[in-house]
Amino acid sequence: MHEDIFEWFESLEFFGVKLGLHQTQAYFDALGNPEKQLSFIHIAGSNGKGSTAAFLESCLRHAGFKTALYTSPHLAKLNERFIINGQVVSDDVLAQAFRKVKKAADFLRDEKGMMVTYFETTTVTAALLFAEAKVDFVIWETGVGGRLDSTNIISSPLASVITTISLEHQNYLGDTLAKIAFEKAGIIKKNCPVFIGASIGEEAKEVILARAEELDAPAKVLENIPEKTGVEFHKNIPCQVLSNGLKISLAGAHQRSNSALALMVLEELQKKYSFDMEKAKQGFMETVWPARFQYFPEERLLLDGAHNPECAMILAKALDEFFPGEKFDFIYGNFADKDAKEMLEKLVPYAHRFTFIPFGTYRKSATAEELTNLVRLLGFRGECKSSTLENIVEEMKTNTEKWKEGNKKILCGSLHLCGDFLLLRGGDPFAGNLS
Repeated sequence: MHEDIFEWFESLEFFGVKLGLHQTQAYFDALGNPEKQLSFIHIAGSNGKGSTAAFLESCLRHAGFKTALYTSPHLAKLNERFIINGQVVSDDVLAQAFRKVKKAADFLRDEKGMMVTYFETTTVTAALLFAEAKVDFVIWETGVGGRLDSTNIISSPLASVITTISLEHQNYLGDTLAKIAFEKAGIIKKNCPVFIGASIGEEAKEVILARAEELDAPAKVLENIPEKTGVEFHKNIPCQVLSNGLKISLAGAHQRSNSALALMVLEELQKKYSFDMEKAKQGFMETVWPARFQYFPEERLLLDGAHNPECAMILAKALDEFFPGEKFDFIYGNFADKDAKEMLEKLVPYAHRFTFIPFGTYRKSATAEELTNLVRLLGFRGECKSSTLENIVEEMKTNTEKWKEGNKKILCGSLHLCGDFLLLRGGDPFAGNLS
């Protein structure tokens, strides 16, 4: 029904990445500047920006506001980038928006010789969708960097948030923490408050604070990260109980930091909008961020996009916190260019069985034989076998009771693998279900 317009959109990938706002501004102008109807909370950072955005969206929605969330990339389906009031937009709604956006893209091509990009198009589409939905708040995540990112088209956000700074995308952002911080600090706007994560080092923090001072932007730095004081299960989902009184649905020490940063933003917004903070805090316990230690109790399945040794260590620590002493059946795959040995080294102590999965079409994944050899070298003596995602999903659907027997299962090793699984399995991962 909508194949033509989605094919047009997918063709935009060929035009690659173009950092800079001149073309983006022309694109928004051609659509009548939908961004001017919206109130934004703009979030940048090397890590943690997606989780922080998800926390803020959930909390503001639970406080009674109509919210929108724009993030990237998507896991299983493009629609995930556009969330209105906690719901992923439908194909029909997205196709209708794309048809309006395509007219603007055609105008720019014919009249100005501009070839719009994939990310410019998702960004302008998000603003159009959210303006038409008349949302109260837009949680607006940057793509790459900040200063020249298409999301930086907005002029006066309610708040700018910078979560973390680390070396990433160095070909675009620079080869030092200071240079990368300068790019992230590009989202700071004159007289608009900026909130800075606790883990940002002094070199990067100085750059951000200097930019804030230059723009008379009130800056607040998160000083204290709450401790975990316990674990509670909410709707059969494990939640961290924190020393600041919050209960959060996302696992790991890094999420304690992200939630505290989100809380700091909420406290500032509450001064202006006078919402019920207790209702807002309920959102921390209801936050869903797919494939980040996401547990589906009905399937006894944990989905985690851990794709490097640091993420594998975070996953291992979370298993210790929430499921102490348990062994798991791992469904695992990773791209061939990833450090599988260091990743598996973190996971082997928790494994009862490994099922290795080849995946991906454009990029080679590690073979089951290679991964089996690695875990044997690491001292694992349990069962190792090979399968496909198609077979795994079929088993879940047709042998439901057998699937639930024995150990909990963990599917991990790659966000791409998690996305492929979700696409095959169906259901809405943002609603916390697979069926």
